[in-house]
Parts: sequence; C-alpha cells; structure tokens
Amino acid sequence: MTASRRRRSGLTPLEAASAGFTLIELTLVTLLVLILIGLSTPIFKKTFSDLSARDTSFGISKLINYAQEMAVLERKNYKIAFDFKNGKYQLLEAVSPAKPPVYKKAAGRFGKLFGLPQGLSLSGDRNGVIFYPDGHCDEIRVNVSTKSGGYSVTVKGFGNMAEIKEVKVE
Repeated sequence: MTASRRRRSGLTPLEAASAGFTLIELTLVTLLVLILIGLSTPIFKKTFSDLSARDTSFGISKLINYAQEMAVLERKNYKIAFDFKNGKYQLLEAVSPAKPPVYKKAAGRFGKLFGLPQGLSLSGDRNGVIFYPDGHCDEIRVNVSTKSGGYSVTVKGFGNMAEIKEVKVE
C-alpha cells in the first residue's frame, strides 16, 4: 500500500504531511498583514479628508465664479449665503429691485442647498457675498477646514476670480 501511495504523489506519507504551511506560519503572515493595515489606515483617512476639503473649496470657488457671471448676464444681484454653524451654503438671486433686495433660491442645480462632507467645518468673515450686475462683488474669505488644515477661498472685489489657498494648522 505504501508503494501505491508513493507512486501517485512521489512522496511518502511522512513527507506529504510535512509539505505546506504550518499554522504558526499562517498566523504570523496574517498578523503581519493586520499590522500593516492598522498602520496605513490613519494615513488614508487624512488623505480622504484633505481631498474632501479641496473638492469642497473648489466647488465654492466655482459657485462664486458662476454667481459673478450670472449677475452680469441677467443684470440682477446674486448672493451666496453661508451658514457657518451648520456647514451649509446656497446661491440666491434677487427677486425685486427693492432696497434692500429680496432674495430667493436660484433656479437650477446651482440653487440647491450645499452641505459640507462629514469632518469638515466652514468659517468666514461674513455670512454672505453679493454679486452686482456691474461685475463687482463684496470681498469675502471662506475657510474650509479639517483637523489638520484646510483651504481658504478669497474673493477681492471687482472682476476678480476666486482664489484658493492651502492653509496648514500648526
């Protein structure tokens, strides 16, 4: 019987039993993989929050540029209102030329209420920025922050595009 087993696999039963990985070897490899995953998770989490902050600040700057263009094209005031406490912002358009103007939610996809992704906060020096038909707007700085840093979106008055700068927390 040993001869027939030997012919099929080319190994004796004792050699066949010692071939392959032991339980200790498998456990050590699994432990090593788990340690590597544990060490890399915080790095990926920081990268994701930084990408979210960059994407959000880019979205705010594009909304600012859109509001500037629409104010000139449609010859009426537009406003971006910021809710810093709840981390939300929205584009509004003037309904009537009254003093002060009455604003309503802008039509289309740009008039929706935008919110921040989890883990980000919004701050700034004023609660809104108004864009006028002659091309100028109020100056404003809005900060999109994470625990480790963030981005600052700045608009400086007449005809200027929104600027985005990275801000580091020390």
